[in-house]
Amino acid sequence: MPDSSEGATLVVSRRIKPGKEEAYEDWLRRVIKAARAFPGYMGVTTLSPEGVGSNLRYLIWRFDSTATLDAWERSDVRNSLVKEVGDYATQHYDKATGMETWFSLSGMKVQPPPKWKMFTVTLPAAYAVSLTTRLLLGPYLGDWPLFATNLIFTAILVATLTYFAMPRLSSLLRRWLYPEQR
Repeated sequence: MPDSSEGATLVVSRRIKPGKEEAYEDWLRRVIKAARAFPGYMGVTTLSPEGVGSNLRYLIWRFDSTATLDAWERSDVRNSLVKEVGDYATQHYDKATGMETWFSLSGMKVQPPPKWKMFTVTLPAAYAVSLTTRLLLGPYLGDWPLFATNLIFTAILVATLTYFAMPRLSSLLRRWLYPEQR
């Protein structure tokens, strides 16, 4: 597994069984509540990539290290909840550290590209988003405190990279990022 100094990410995909949507949503609230109380927990992102009517859900769990993620995965509370969710959904999961989760390709089991390639793709994307955001919003936020404007710019940068730029760039540059997968 890669160096844990970058944190650790667990990506779980589940297909909710027909008629079990409400039970799954209740389960999801309970598992997030349990994780929040766990050491090293840094957050979870839930996605429905096929739209709101889809039964596919992704949970992207973030922990501060592979050790805390492993401890969460071995915990009795988590294992009990994972066993329970089997009644509502079928699941698949992958572990990763750092930014390689931006470079995953839907439906493919591949190794993440080398970090230098991730850097090469991420830098121009982050630069373009950051520059555009500052040019568009900078004049309106000029008198705001630095911490507030930095939070706004950072939130826009991360959201745009996560939900728009990086998935598209990793797909567009797939042959270069994953040459052995041709």
